[in-house]
Amino acid sequence: MSKSLHSPTARLLQSSRLFSLPRPLPSPALDNGSAAGQYRNSDSATLPYPVYQSITTPAPAEFRGDWGLKRAIPKKKLLATTHSNTSVIRVRAQDSWEHITDFESAGDHVQTERKWKQIGIPLVIKEPRSTYSNERGAPQSVYDENVDNTDRDVLNNTLASGPTDRKGRPIPALQSQAKQRWKYDGPWIPGMDQGEFEDYITRRLSKRKAEFRQFVIKRILERRIHDEERINREMGLGRTLKAERIQELREEVEANYETEEKKMRDDHVVQNLGSEMTAAICDFLDLPGIRMTGATSSAKTDGLRSMVADFVSDAGPPSTHPGAGLSHIRSNAFMENHPYWGPQAHRSPVKARVIHPRTSVTVNDFQAKLGVAGVVANDPISASYNPAVRAHLPGYTEEEKELHYLEADRMTHVLDENLPGGNKIWVQPETASIDENGRIQLQVSRGDKEAIAVKNDEVEQIHEARSASFVGAGYVPRGGPGGAANYGYSLPDTRPQQNRQPRSRVGGFDAELGRAPQQGRMSDEDAAAKIRDLLSGASGKR
Repeated sequence: MSKSLHSPTARLLQSSRLFSLPRPLPSPALDNGSAAGQYRNSDSATLPYPVYQSITTPAPAEFRGDWGLKRAIPKKKLLATTHSNTSVIRVRAQDSWEHITDFESAGDHVQTERKWKQIGIPLVIKEPRSTYSNERGAPQSVYDENVDNTDRDVLNNTLASGPTDRKGRPIPALQSQAKQRWKYDGPWIPGMDQGEFEDYITRRLSKRKAEFRQFVIKRILERRIHDEERINREMGLGRTLKAERIQELREEVEANYETEEKKMRDDHVVQNLGSEMTAAICDFLDLPGIRMTGATSSAKTDGLRSMVADFVSDAGPPSTHPGAGLSHIRSNAFMENHPYWGPQAHRSPVKARVIHPRTSVTVNDFQAKLGVAGVVANDPISASYNPAVRAHLPGYTEEEKELHYLEADRMTHVLDENLPGGNKIWVQPETASIDENGRIQLQVSRGDKEAIAVKNDEVEQIHEARSASFVGAGYVPRGGPGGAANYGYSLPDTRPQQNRQPRSRVGGFDAELGRAPQQGRMSDEDAAAKIRDLLSGASGKR
């Protein structure tokens, strides 16, 4: 036991430090900052995704400046450099030429990841809009079986057994429901410039002509075998071909390869992206973004086909997994249960900072920009707000600012410099998706009044929100303790009937006397005379 503790390997592990970090990812391509551009970037802006590995250390080690690096980082130097209290850094260089450790704070991405775990947003695939209704389909989770795939061979086998037409070709309308891949081996050609494309052709593709020829021969042979087996099944001659027949087909395809290749090239001139040549090249090089779609196949003119092809090629392959490791929730179809108020119809809202209002000094935007959990999102409502009705409030208190956060239209119209903490509104995150550039596209909705009141534990506002949600022409109040029961809000109003005098259910003397039980009491003489008349009438009938 003592020998193993004092071995060279044990001593090395006991005194070891962090000596290796993963290589940084390629920096994201940032657009040029412009007021009219889609993104407004700056040198100090947070990158769309982390590039360097974030490291942390326990509190006692941080106090000593021990981060497992070659050099210690004192606590004062850490605070002066990062300007943050988060004990997470990213190291750009452990030992530079100046013999220093280049580091900076990694709290921007780490805090964003922590916030996303708290709010629990499902990540979905951004579905294209429908051609007819111009609406998007139901959101689909990035972890579904037909989306989260990386194995090329398994996917090809699945597509081969999928629905086909009479000629054995896959049906484009039904292939969208088949399994898809998010990772490809080949490059994204539409995203290359002229120099990169020429380098890719000369250095990588020029040496693979013989390999491509064998690939095309195998592809044509498989199609011929599939067609002949289908004909045999229809004629009842068997399901599979014999080895001798397969060898004959192979020799025939190899002998007529030049003819088949010329036919594929001629078809490519007419069909473009829908040709067999394009499909063979995409499968051989495993190229993303040039797949055949149903819209491209239905285009009849060259101009429309070119427009559809440009639209298809604009969206490149994802640079990371569609989930990006932010969340593993597959759906938002779950309900929050408050310990006192019970199940909630809406999820817990969060505060969003108004980064850019609809009205500013330079330009007026259609929608305001909101900051939610470290991500910029668009305001879901672009309603016009009349600035004339805005009351000028010169000062605020800490208690009053929470009330002003409820006025979302006023908060998103223009920034108020007198409000402590800036303009904020309550929103409810719905879904999010990752685009091909690694950016987070977040969809939010305005916060519900009752959900906001439950979040702030405001009892009066909760009752006001619930009563306001049921106000209407056919509203029936909920029955209180000891009151009349109410069996539903869709039933007719029975309050006028409850005010009427109830009729007696007794069919004895009351019905014969012709009086209601609440009209008062008869005198003894009148009652006795009435009884004698009734008895005499009954004896006469006998």
